[in-house]
Amino acid sequence: MTLAETANFLSGRNDLILSSHESPDADGLGAEYALGKALASMGKRVRIINAERYSEAYAFIDATGTIEHLAESMIDEDTLRRSTVVLVDTNDIMFTGEVADRIVSKAMDTLVIDHHEIKGETSGLLCSMPNLSSTCEMVYRILSEIGYDILDDVASALFAGIVYDTGSFAYSKTGAGTFEVALDLVRRGANPTKIHGALYESSATSVLLLRKQVLSTLELHAQNRIAIQTMTSSVLKDTDSSYQDAEGLINIPLQAASVQVSIFLKENEEGTLRCSLRSKGTVNVAQIAQNFGGGGHKSAAGFKSPYPLETIKARVLLLVESALAVL
Repeated sequence: MTLAETANFLSGRNDLILSSHESPDADGLGAEYALGKALASMGKRVRIINAERYSEAYAFIDATGTIEHLAESMIDEDTLRRSTVVLVDTNDIMFTGEVADRIVSKAMDTLVIDHHEIKGETSGLLCSMPNLSSTCEMVYRILSEIGYDILDDVASALFAGIVYDTGSFAYSKTGAGTFEVALDLVRRGANPTKIHGALYESSATSVLLLRKQVLSTLELHAQNRIAIQTMTSSVLKDTDSSYQDAEGLINIPLQAASVQVSIFLKENEEGTLRCSLRSKGTVNVAQIAQNFGGGGHKSAAGFKSPYPLETIKARVLLLVESALAVL
């Protein structure tokens, strides 16, 4: 579906449930908040429900406190059966966690809005724009097609998502159109200084302690071109941190000129292991992630690990080394 077709589709639906991937980040949260506000203003019955709570660092994005946590939400079967589920910032239903079974499987239909590269077949309706910088940029353009007048809270949410998913306008998918969108959002009330401070300068002391522990695990491979960091659930407990507090730590090794790929193996509080990958563009990390059922885009990808930490570390390292060897 094109952006215009997606706008028309949403305009024709009255009951909608918006959701994003597990451990929602600024792009997913900003996209679902903005889309939710716009659709509600049109008289739609809209709810935003995620499988996991968002980090307190992102509370400023949800300015009106409308994003719900699945465990605390109450939704009846009749509502589910007449609702369209809109998944933002993920093209894999299974990345939505318990939302997949408890909401998506029971809904009337599903629409995916995402800017990541598609792997294989995707069920349901799909609006995919891999050439755009972020899902928030996509939503901005969808709202423009709808004719929605973006006010300051929605502008701030969208701007935050774009900043986050472009690495502060540094990643390769950041184009002239991205800057044009950002400029319009600033004109509509987004404050770049405040948003940068909220995203990157508002963490608790526990986050500094977590960063210290994670950096102590740093390994360098392939003539310092590959960096690996690990974080276990015990580290979260020892530093009194949350899984969401680890956001951004994967980018630290990329500050070194020699490091081309950063790998971050991290357990949440329950011990579930995920792998995040970042690249300066020399290696397509989305292709690496797809080997393990994950996805993403060329410079940023990830997956939930089906293997123990040491096993997945060795397998991912081998794939990244092979990718670098052919360059």
